[in-house]
Amino acid sequence: MRIFVSGPGFVRHNGELARLIGSFDWSRTRVGPISRWPPCLRSAVDVMLGANIQIVIFWGPQFLALYNDAYAPTIGTKHPHALGRPAREHWAELWTDLEPLLKRVLETGETVSAKDRPFYIERGRGPETVYFDISYSPVHDEEGAVAGVFCIVNETTEVKRAQDLERRLAAIIASTDDAILSTDLDMTITSWNRGAERLYGYRADEMIGRSVLALNPEDRSDEEYELFRRVGLGEHVPPYETARRRSDGTLVDVSLTVSPIYGGAGEIVGASKIARDITAKKQFERFQAMAMGELKHRIKNVLSTVTAIARQTFTNGDEERAATRIFDERLASLARAQDVLTTGSWEEADLRTVIDTALLPYSPDRFRIEGPAMSVGAHAVTALTLAFHELATNAAKYGALSRDGGLVSIHWQASRDLARFKLRWSEEGGPEVVIPTRRGFGSKLIERLLASELKGEVRLEFAPSGLICEVDASLRAEAAGR
Repeated sequence: MRIFVSGPGFVRHNGELARLIGSFDWSRTRVGPISRWPPCLRSAVDVMLGANIQIVIFWGPQFLALYNDAYAPTIGTKHPHALGRPAREHWAELWTDLEPLLKRVLETGETVSAKDRPFYIERGRGPETVYFDISYSPVHDEEGAVAGVFCIVNETTEVKRAQDLERRLAAIIASTDDAILSTDLDMTITSWNRGAERLYGYRADEMIGRSVLALNPEDRSDEEYELFRRVGLGEHVPPYETARRRSDGTLVDVSLTVSPIYGGAGEIVGASKIARDITAKKQFERFQAMAMGELKHRIKNVLSTVTAIARQTFTNGDEERAATRIFDERLASLARAQDVLTTGSWEEADLRTVIDTALLPYSPDRFRIEGPAMSVGAHAVTALTLAFHELATNAAKYGALSRDGGLVSIHWQASRDLARFKLRWSEEGGPEVVIPTRRGFGSKLIERLLASELKGEVRLEFAPSGLICEVDASLRAEAAGR
């Protein structure tokens, strides 16, 4: 217990405020020098300086401020200038709020207290609303009159903000359609929101305290153990698609996200799980797959019918049979282009996949293919597939693919804005190329398809070392010209 010692200061107390109060020129204030302070003020200051809690004293009708070391950080840059000065000078921004509280104590002698009392204050970090637990008590002089206000405060700003955030999160969790639950590390369910009730069919009181494995289909129990293994390592498991069992025994398709829950000391104490019903999405995917399969089947039927008609029409001689064979090959190439589209999104496909599919009839060892990952639109898929078919057919007859050791290089690159691309087909190792005296159907088809359908430019060069085809075209031809 500290003993008050009269004298010019408060030498029995350690700390900055004991030194500042002891050295302050109080003779220039209404309270006068410390040696003339009334016993009630000396006792109040002695108690204040000896306390480890936040205390400020507002003395007399001017409410001169005295405070301890525990209180100083709460006023920021107001310290130390506020010491010994009328409160109105340094608490100006909240004076209309603070003055009535202080006057109430000073004039009535009653104690004013509140929990999480908001104050609008400026303390060097910009204006802010802060919260305090307060207890403002009267300090009586020897005649029983109230001479000052003894204020015990405790800032609760961070706690209040955390509580408000927790309430907002709780409201979000309660109102969301997503199923949100939490478990401890033993997989025991500890919380269950309304979204979980709607998705799984169980009430909260039916599930809290049960194992989360109750939701797993029999063939997916190992999945849960792997999830908790990852959570125990501090991993966040991003959304993935799985299935869970409802209260009626049926399965529901869900997108599941799992994250660790941390305790106050930073240790992992459990897991939070967010599940979203993706039944409609899975149904659409199944319908889409069925529709694509049906479309693919019908396209092949149409192409087969066209092929049969061509074979029945051109059967009179060798030239007709050769023409029919070429026609069949072109239809087969067109069918492969449709396969690429129906296997993907129908709207676009990866350029490398388009090239590999178009060149399926040939050995991959005969090609050197380089270029970045890049998607092309549906019209480009058809045009490029048919063009590569014509180029490869020509190379197999007259160019690099007609001789052992011949090689075809295919290289492409996209423009910086990803709106266009350049592609180069070049042959080497084949017979010496002779410039044709007339343009064949294949050359015309290549130029028409690539220049027209891709809204680009095509250059065919019959170099002695091998055919070169250069294309500068739009990546989204249908958007460019339709």
